Amino acid sequence: MKVFAVIMAGGVGSRIWPKSREAMPKQFQDIFDGRSLYQRTFDRAARLVLPENIFVVTNRAQQTLASEQLPEIPKRNIIVEPFGRSTAPCIAAAASVISSITDNAVMVVLPSDHLISQEDNFISQLKDAVRLAETHYALVTIGIGPTHPETGFGYIHYDRGNRASEIPQAEALTSGVGYKVIAFKEKPDHDTAVGFLKSGNYLWNSGIFIWRVDVILDELKKNLKHFSDFHLPLKNEFGQTGFDKVIEEFYSQVDSISIDYAVMEKANNVLTIRSNFVWSDVGSWDEIYRMTDRDADGNVFKGKIVSVRSKNNFVLSEDKLVAVVEVEDMIIVETKDAVLICKRGKSQNVKELIELLKKKNRQDLV
Repeated sequence: MKVFAVIMAGGVGSRIWPKSREAMPKQFQDIFDGRSLYQRTFDRAARLVLPENIFVVTNRAQQTLASEQLPEIPKRNIIVEPFGRSTAPCIAAAASVISSITDNAVMVVLPSDHLISQEDNFISQLKDAVRLAETHYALVTIGIGPTHPETGFGYIHYDRGNRASEIPQAEALTSGVGYKVIAFKEKPDHDTAVGFLKSGNYLWNSGIFIWRVDVILDELKKNLKHFSDFHLPLKNEFGQTGFDKVIEEFYSQVDSISIDYAVMEKANNVLTIRSNFVWSDVGSWDEIYRMTDRDADGNVFKGKIVSVRSKNNFVLSEDKLVAVVEVEDMIIVETKDAVLICKRGKSQNVKELIELLKKKNRQDLV
């Protein structure tokens, strides 16, 4: 079977404001030095999939950025959403497009804003997931072993004693095994997250999915309202002048719903592979602090920073000199038009600040 990759690159990443904005969201930013998160996602996908078989789904505001940052991808492979409708419509459109090339394919869905290290392990597990999807007609997801009671992620409840049967007529799994998924859980409160961690039966939901194109199309036709009416037009019009009109009509009628709600929570053929690589969704400044090397005082300093007896801080300066004196456990981010000052451990709440700015009609800052 052919393998295709779909990079979802339409998000905003509002929790790492003021660095991430609607015009330049986090996936296109060079946060960790070198290539952007979006480019790094492509680099990983290209180890498994030919560039001509990699598709990107993004929005109109980010179409130019998506193309400029990855000239290796044919422009026709950039699917432009007319407006955001969460992940189920995005995946439905991409699956229809891939089916216009071949129905005999496995589709790997990758968020564009994740940071992954130990990439050899990651690629090995993706290969295992492709084999599982191909031979078991399963919807496969990679779950992340939780390291702390995180309240900003969804969780996967899985059965550690219920493994996928030995793969027939296929190379044995080398780096992971497929476990039966019991349920998907939404972002929990702290006490619930502590319980999840203690039980050992829960993984973080990475949003990385692997499935046969025919299998996911069948599930979407059953569970995503209006998709059945638009699958063939999306498939048949890909690469034609009428495609933009069809996708706009589809997005005008389809519900805004995640693939978790639309399909994964309803399907009975879901398997998960427990990750053996280091992963972060780069969803908050606290997560970026966690994933970045610190100095002897526990600080992460990026840009022009002067520090006197300050400890365990994340400070980023884009323009001005930032001086910190006897400051501890803070997040400070300075850009040309805004400064964020936040207690470490509370950066998930930055999203509330974005809503406040919108209410104050400060669209220039979001």
